[in-house]
Amino acid sequence: MERAYQKFVLLGILIHAAIITGGCFPSNQKGNRTAPWPSKFHPQFYGSNGEKTSSEDPAAFIYASSHVVFPGDGTSYYGVEATIDVYGLTLESDQLSQAGVWIVNRGDGQPTSFYGFQAGWQIWPAVYKDSRTHFFTSWISGGPDKDCLNMNCPGFQKTSSNIVPGDVISPVSDNSGSKQCITIRLFKDKPTGDWHVHYGFNGAPKPVGYVPKSLLPGMIDKQVEINFGGLVFHRKPQPSPPMGNGFVPESGHAASFSGLMLIDEDGNNHPVNTDLPVSIHIPCYPISSIDSEGRFSYGGPGCDD
Repeated sequence: MERAYQKFVLLGILIHAAIITGGCFPSNQKGNRTAPWPSKFHPQFYGSNGEKTSSEDPAAFIYASSHVVFPGDGTSYYGVEATIDVYGLTLESDQLSQAGVWIVNRGDGQPTSFYGFQAGWQIWPAVYKDSRTHFFTSWISGGPDKDCLNMNCPGFQKTSSNIVPGDVISPVSDNSGSKQCITIRLFKDKPTGDWHVHYGFNGAPKPVGYVPKSLLPGMIDKQVEINFGGLVFHRKPQPSPPMGNGFVPESGHAASFSGLMLIDEDGNNHPVNTDLPVSIHIPCYPISSIDSEGRFSYGGPGCDD
């Protein structure tokens, strides 16, 4: 993968103003220093208008489907919690499939003003050297060469001795049997302004770590955009991979999100039990409405692009 994927259509959803860029970046912040990182391994973000990311590689494609909470609707939220079905897929090196939640600020719409962080599950053989399902976190801070995946460079401050971003999630759901889930909680800590990540496997989320506010200056005292959904990437000649578990919502067997909650600046939970705006780039990865219990399904087997 050549240099970064600029994805600027970002969120308006990890995920639809999009900047996909690359690499760790220099900082004067204590504990955060420049670290080598192969340029082809960058967190995948997407923007909320549903357009495909622009890319220096014409063979590279990225698609996302999500529900979006836009800022400025009279209520400010600074966090989200969701329980997400976890699945396994057999992917190749030039394919990625993930599901998660994203919190971003798009700034003035230029790549250099895009800030955000995300967490969820992903399958990315080029990064992990396997096709297993991994818990992931990533952040992006103002455009090209200013992002990081998991613990690949200093920045994310781990507080858990048991959970590490990048860990394998096992077991995963069986499409014809038991369902396995992760619960992700991302939120801004009011006293410090840092952005915290909690994670739970088939249980309540527990602290994993946080992104210091100094790494995301574009989100300090700013309203943010929140997204829940799925994202896929591929580079031809590899076909577009499945999103979720490969089933579309209409099948009744698709992957799902549940227990959706928005978190206000004081840490109070607000259940999501009404539908939200949807951002879909391509019809082959549909997403359902949110029902009265805070649940929706999403995904599909792939696209003919």
